[in-house]
Amino acid sequence: MKRLFLASTIVATWASLGAQVSARGLPPSGVAPRASCTALTGLTLPNTQILSATQKSGYCNVVGIINKRVSTQDPDHFTYGIGFALNLPNTWHGRFEMMGGGGTDGSLNADPQGAAGVELGEGWAVAADDGGHEDNATNAVGGYQDDDANAGGSAHFAIDAQARSDYGYNGIEKTATTAKQIISYFYGLDTVYSYIMGCSNGGRDAMVASQRSPWLFDGVISQNPGFNLPQAGLAEAWNEQVLGTLSTSKDVNGQPFIPDTFPVQDLQVASAAILSACDALDGLVDGIIDNYHACTAKKVTPALASYTCGTGSHGSTPHGGTCLTKPQIDALKKIYAGPVNSRGERLYSNWFWDAGIWTPPTAPGAGWQLWNVVTAPVPSVNTAINLTLGAGALPMIFQTPPVVTPVNGPNGQEAFVFHFNFDADAPKIFTRAKAYPESSMDFMAAIATDLRPFRARGGKLIISSSVNDGIFSGAAIARWYRKMNQRMDNRATDFARLFMVPNMAHCGGGAATTSFATNELKAITDWVENGIAPERIVAANTNTTSPYPAGGLFDPRVAMNFPTGGTRPLCVYPKIPSYKGSGLTSDAANFACVDPGFKPGGDHDFHDDDDGRGDDRH
Repeated sequence: MKRLFLASTIVATWASLGAQVSARGLPPSGVAPRASCTALTGLTLPNTQILSATQKSGYCNVVGIINKRVSTQDPDHFTYGIGFALNLPNTWHGRFEMMGGGGTDGSLNADPQGAAGVELGEGWAVAADDGGHEDNATNAVGGYQDDDANAGGSAHFAIDAQARSDYGYNGIEKTATTAKQIISYFYGLDTVYSYIMGCSNGGRDAMVASQRSPWLFDGVISQNPGFNLPQAGLAEAWNEQVLGTLSTSKDVNGQPFIPDTFPVQDLQVASAAILSACDALDGLVDGIIDNYHACTAKKVTPALASYTCGTGSHGSTPHGGTCLTKPQIDALKKIYAGPVNSRGERLYSNWFWDAGIWTPPTAPGAGWQLWNVVTAPVPSVNTAINLTLGAGALPMIFQTPPVVTPVNGPNGQEAFVFHFNFDADAPKIFTRAKAYPESSMDFMAAIATDLRPFRARGGKLIISSSVNDGIFSGAAIARWYRKMNQRMDNRATDFARLFMVPNMAHCGGGAATTSFATNELKAITDWVENGIAPERIVAANTNTTSPYPAGGLFDPRVAMNFPTGGTRPLCVYPKIPSYKGSGLTSDAANFACVDPGFKPGGDHDFHDDDDGRGDDRH
């Protein structure tokens, strides 16, 4: 293996290039490669094949695979390996970013530009991986595929124990380590600052890295993290079974047809009812419930009662766009309370009530309705994400050993969701077996609260989360943060900060201020490199008109005060934005971050260790 330059040589090497830097400083004028891009195909690294190295406009694109193998455990004997891509700018400024994955991974971003979309253009080296398996035989990694429609579909990889570990944590660690070795060779310098940024499963990747590999990254941005994904998978099954009780027809697989249970007009009614109960709690009626902790079931239940068809004050015609039926309201209460077993023991978290249950057509996003219902149905086909992506993950990835099912048919993945047993099946997220020595919670979860190793090495963590994005409970991440803060001697804000985003759909979209990725990136680099901790992150809304109707079900002030085309601050949890009382409501400068006075207890904070073992009473 060609010699890699050690950290002790950095200062001398930069000095020879005419850059005046310290051992942890960035080269102010950047560094050029010391070798040609194509020469990287000859670089020898342990258990790694570099498949291509292509010079593009402004950067070198490297694609390779780590630990390529043919599985002996998979009955199909598919090929597995950690596919990766690394972009190396012609002028490098010392920073490296690992991009997190998404969903069940299996698709390599072969030309990674950066999670915020600007990193490569600003001189960062950027890497991505495929999670240790591939869903597409024509991918850039080498022409293999790990899907079997008759045995788990895109989640088939979970039949292989090593592929499970690669997906859960190993892919990120191996790719980042390999990428840093290539960077050191290519530029003759070690990486100065390392970051990871991702959303959803990529947010989980980021939190896992801070807990499992605290030495790997200086800065971590975790967005909408599935930090306890197997538990959230239990909630997916719970929600669909609850909605299934409202169904009046079957889909092509013989399962309850869900889209008709909550048509889009009904979700709009639900959003209006929740806003009527809680919008004013933060001092401004604007369609955004910033004081989400105060929006308890005790406040929402009377509002829902007033919108009940026939007995409330908003009409009597079911699905007429003015009221909800009592069974619909009962279903919402059961869903928002969270899944339990037959003994009433919690299996996941409850949920914050949030106006984002409805996704306005002018503010699209993968919010509550897309995860749970979908309101533009394909006839007789369930297309809710819980019943497509989620239905594959629940039996194959979250259960140990995996329950091998075909994708479709009367005994397929949907049937598994609708017949999931919360007494017998839910504990299997903790099961280990001889052939599968790690449970899904072992290889996937990022629920540890002892972050002392990460803090000790100077790491910084920013988490941003929707209050309720339909798949991951905002109440769960808020509760984890409070518990972590307690474990860290109530000094969590020294190195980790949480920012909550009301109304935001999963990883963006919805009637919310969702555009803040570049500001988040600046916040983490300022914190890591300059010691400036973020007190607020400014977020923008890109709607040119209010996504809420100006009247009808909604208070007219909702459309009037919504920050159309403007900005709002995201505040360090548990602080919330508070309008100062004058100036445009679309200008973040007119809002202060204030302590809402949240106290532990009540229906947003139960006695719970958040491990999903069903040992906490509902």
